[in-house]
Amino acid sequence: MKKHDKIISFIFMFIVMVTAIFWVNSTTSWTMMGTLASVACFVLFVLLGLRTIPVLTDFVLTNPAPEVTLENKTRDRKQAWLYIIGWVVASRVLLMIIGYIFLIIQNGYSGGLFNKIAETWHISGIDASHYLGIAENWYVTEGDPKYHIVFFPFFPNLIKVVQVFVGNYLVAGFIVSNICSLVAALVAYELAALDMHRKSAMRVVKYIFIFPAAFFFFIPMTESLFLALSLLCLYFVRKKEWLIGCLCGALAAYTRSPGVLLIVPVAIEFARELIGNYKLLDKKAFIHKLTTAIGCLAIISMGLLAYLYINYYVTGNAFQFSIYQREHWSQKFYLFFDTVRYQMEYAVGTFKSGDSRSFLGMWLPNLIAIFSALIIMFMGARKLRPSYTAYFIVYFAFVVGATWLLSAPRYLLVAFPLAFAAVALTNEKPKDVALTVISVVGSILYLAMFVAGYPVY
Repeated sequence: MKKHDKIISFIFMFIVMVTAIFWVNSTTSWTMMGTLASVACFVLFVLLGLRTIPVLTDFVLTNPAPEVTLENKTRDRKQAWLYIIGWVVASRVLLMIIGYIFLIIQNGYSGGLFNKIAETWHISGIDASHYLGIAENWYVTEGDPKYHIVFFPFFPNLIKVVQVFVGNYLVAGFIVSNICSLVAALVAYELAALDMHRKSAMRVVKYIFIFPAAFFFFIPMTESLFLALSLLCLYFVRKKEWLIGCLCGALAAYTRSPGVLLIVPVAIEFARELIGNYKLLDKKAFIHKLTTAIGCLAIISMGLLAYLYINYYVTGNAFQFSIYQREHWSQKFYLFFDTVRYQMEYAVGTFKSGDSRSFLGMWLPNLIAIFSALIIMFMGARKLRPSYTAYFIVYFAFVVGATWLLSAPRYLLVAFPLAFAAVALTNEKPKDVALTVISVVGSILYLAMFVAGYPVY
């Protein structure tokens, strides 16, 4: 290990150990299963960080040669796009049919597929209803809808625009989500094709859309939009279209709060570009490039700042959303490994009490998603672009660090480096088939629980 890697690793270990000591001293409730799960999560996270550090520093500090992408040498873009479009459309139709079949199995026949679409996908019982309400009425200050200011505005903005043409907010929500799903699939392919051959890039798209929570891309939720914007951000930055990429990052931050974390991979890509050109540019040109990079990074934060301004304009407090999150939803940001502790405690408690719906619908899927994501990323870290792994690390710590985490599979679904890591780990066909089968079976089971009304959020 190089000297600078040792220094950075020491700093990383110091920070995580101080954090762990704080957690031990501040936690008052301990159970054996909860503690073991928390320690396992902590260790996996630390190992992922330590494995990433030397790869990341080499990536940033090594003078990069001009990138030679594989996209034009190994594929026909038109043919690939047509295949992806056909596959995404077919998968959306199949999702509708499977969901409707599960509804009939549960309740019997009571109406046609389109008449029962809101019931099949529990629109009134999930966050989709809040986004549709914001699209129709914007943010309000009275009644229960006043709490909906915790939901970011860009997705409702798009629904509002589409509704003008279709005349129905629910239909507009489905249209926006599925168009964004298609965009996400195409951009995921293009981003992967910068580093992979066509078949591997196709598998990146496959894994994104067969992970167990992927049905959320179909319904009026922010997942498909957020993923599309995140991928667009990294794609344009990789193509050195910095301004366009950071504007996409700003829109991602205007869609969901973790969007601002795109600053991390973008900053890493910028740092590599700047360090690589340091000796090739004169001082004036380098300063211009540096200030441009800083300015572009600042653009990403504008999405979050715009949302804070809306909070201020509507309620008089730019951080009113955080008050509602804390008081109405018992939601704060804390330590991700403490999240695993209480998740395991709830899982054990609901299993012992016979509450199979909560155990199978929420706590067990949450734990599987958290540990699966960490294991996949740890195993694939050295095979991924380091900026992607760094993004996953900060994204994971942020979204899993919620004090009342109900939706780990859905939140981790849009951590796109997971699909890249899955492809890197399954180059042999038997491994690819095995992970594909596991993912598809998991998707069907998770969808069945969702339609059956289990607490799948």
